[in-house]
Amino acid sequence: MKLLAIIQPTNKGLTKSFSAYSPDIPGCIANGSTEEKALEALKATITHQIQSLERLGLEPPKHYCKVKILEIDANEKQQDDYFAYLNRFQ
Repeated sequence: MKLLAIIQPTNKGLTKSFSAYSPDIPGCIANGSTEEKALEALKATITHQIQSLERLGLEPPKHYCKVKILEIDANEKQQDDYFAYLNRFQ
């Protein structure tokens, strides 16, 4: 089974760590001191989740997420206008 995994750095004080999650399985989140450890922990969490679903007679999740890279061309004027718009709601 192939699932999309998102890895992002997290800072807790002076310590840098990583969190990993799969949007294909909402709620499955794992942490680790390195990207690799976060991915290993995520694999274990997902495996446990899938086994729990199977014990309940439910279907395992299917891969449905896609990754697209957006290229945004925003100049300073557009950014200033956007932030001015957002500030109206504060």
